[in-house]
Amino acid sequence: MQATHLPARNPAAEAIFVSGRSWRLLYLITVAFGILIQWLAPHPPLTDMPQHAAQVALLRDILLGQSPWANLFHVNWLTPYIIGYGLALPLSFLMPIATVFKLMLSVAYAAFVWLCILLRRHFGADARMDWLFLLPFFGFAYEWGFLTFLVAAPIGLWFILLADRYAQAATLKRGVGLSLVGLLLLASHGLVFAFAVAVGGLLLLARAGWRRTFGMRILPYVVLAIFCGIYFFISRQMQAGIQCEVCSQFIWSGGITRFPKMLVYALGVDTGGIEGKVFLPATLVMIALPWLLGLRINTGSKPSWIPFATVTAIMLFVPTFALVTQFLYQRFGLFLLPAYAWMFVGPPKTATSPAMRTLSRLAIPLTVVCILASLLVHAAKAWNFRQQTAEIDAQIMRLEPRQRALILMYDPRFSPSDKAKTYGHYPAWYQAERQGLVDFNFAWFPPQIVRYRPEHLPVVAPGFEWHPERFEWNKYHGENYHYFFVRHASTEPADIFKGAPCAPVSIFKGGSWEIFERKACNAG
Repeated sequence: MQATHLPARNPAAEAIFVSGRSWRLLYLITVAFGILIQWLAPHPPLTDMPQHAAQVALLRDILLGQSPWANLFHVNWLTPYIIGYGLALPLSFLMPIATVFKLMLSVAYAAFVWLCILLRRHFGADARMDWLFLLPFFGFAYEWGFLTFLVAAPIGLWFILLADRYAQAATLKRGVGLSLVGLLLLASHGLVFAFAVAVGGLLLLARAGWRRTFGMRILPYVVLAIFCGIYFFISRQMQAGIQCEVCSQFIWSGGITRFPKMLVYALGVDTGGIEGKVFLPATLVMIALPWLLGLRINTGSKPSWIPFATVTAIMLFVPTFALVTQFLYQRFGLFLLPAYAWMFVGPPKTATSPAMRTLSRLAIPLTVVCILASLLVHAAKAWNFRQQTAEIDAQIMRLEPRQRALILMYDPRFSPSDKAKTYGHYPAWYQAERQGLVDFNFAWFPPQIVRYRPEHLPVVAPGFEWHPERFEWNKYHGENYHYFFVRHASTEPADIFKGAPCAPVSIFKGGSWEIFERKACNAG
């Protein structure tokens, strides 16, 4: 077995960060602040979250026999999101669905930070790198509300930790544990599973070499490959009846701009405004942190480089859209800064210059300021979102329950500079909290736990949600919908309901929102 090269401890750094009460307390307070952000708004400003909440609410009602829409759907127990939805389902019997998801995000954030710290210790990186673990959770995947991806992320990090321990000492107990966590990860999220297994396999290869890897040591990965293959085959068969215009697309984007975008996606979306002015400088400061501290890449432990090399390869070469999944590579910005941090160890014993010593003293305070500023931006967005949505939330609760609704989202932005389309699926809270059924609906997508039966697929297919101008009353069967949620920038689009025998009536108008109700035509 290849010897494990762990760097010598840096007592000064450990004393300042680990034992220093003020820094440790500030770190814990910052983690608590990150958790608090989840609770500032009744519905967090995460684009896809309403659809995930709608999935869980629909599943609960179907299982209880209380859904008026049960004949349109079937439950897909082979979803790769079973852990996320499986955790949310029992909690939904105890608390409101929005509270369930805020609780899950809070636990996922704390677990993500803790697993990052454990891996930092495992790879022998400098303790001061722990500051780099506090912001990535709020990056691209968070802004878009990729809930199951975020919940699976700590499990993926746990797998990587167990995988490298197994690579160092391949015992039966460790192999069984690695296989079980791998199966748990497979049931959590396919993309995180693929990433973690790839990293684990490369760690095994780096520590054991080619000959020893392709023996009994590779058995846990063979088990995981078999289960993954079985799942893929069965899911393909189940998806045979679902066809849509965009489902087979393969989209590559970015070009030579991918590298700078990597830095942006590590902490947020590609946006201007206050977010762009804070997030990008914060990312650059955190990238500079190990160099300002005089740290060095751990050349004695090549395995510590593997997670960062894998994330970088994904973000440079993986497409934007494939396998019915949007934003493939962008979401992996979640792992970029943690993987970067795991490579750095204490400075060499040679004396540093006075200028470097000054920079070293200022590096952590500057990083903390950037982290707190970034978290304050997220907190301000959540608080503003709370205020912006108060009126529409109250109106949704006044609507007649158990009705079908259509989203016509002409302006999904939280602000003019927002590129995450924060309001894109917001009316799906009507489905989540009022037993309604809202289109566009995530039940179109094959991986979801509740899916439309092929014979009941609505005409409102993937792609429509971002192009409501395509709506035509007869083509999209407007008569099937009781409510229409419309959001527009300044002026209402003309002739929304052209072709309707009786145009739906506006029953609410506030800010950028308007809700229409389809009523029976008068006898005349």
